[in-house]
Amino acid sequence: MNSDFVTSKTQLKMYLDEQPDIPYTALNYIVAEVNYGGRVTDDKDVRMIKALLKRYFCAEIMNDNYKLSKLEHYYAPPESDVNSVKAYINQLPLEDDPEVFGLHPNANITFELKTVKEFTDTILLIQPRISGGKAVKSTEEIVQDMARDIVNKLPKSLDKKRADPKTFESTPEG
Repeated sequence: MNSDFVTSKTQLKMYLDEQPDIPYTALNYIVAEVNYGGRVTDDKDVRMIKALLKRYFCAEIMNDNYKLSKLEHYYAPPESDVNSVKAYINQLPLEDDPEVFGLHPNANITFELKTVKEFTDTILLIQPRISGGKAVKSTEEIVQDMARDIVNKLPKSLDKKRADPKTFESTPEG
């Protein structure tokens, strides 16, 4: 969750600013077991989180081109300016290989099967049901009804004239 990420980031900054040495073990414990692990109920999942974070919270992370994975794309970029780091991040693949997270390549198969099942279940859910003697809505009518229902639940558009002038101000990112 974003709150876990923000908390972890804040604690990381605090530890780095206030400690003469980087407390890698403490950071791993706080982030893995307290911030994220506090929401995880399976002890094996907590172990996995701890194992993954050990790759990041370690002294070797400070070495240029420290490998975060066996894959060539994932390494700690050399110390440089913000634009160089952003360029490194932008060259990363859009879809991560399961190996990045310490998973077997077959994890993608499991993920894709689950995704297809959810998609198929959704399609079946909106299919008309045949019942005795009553008129059945067509698939198009069911989808239109669902679309109308979603549109009716959306909040009304904000009135730019009534808003604070800074509300609709463009940011540097657009």
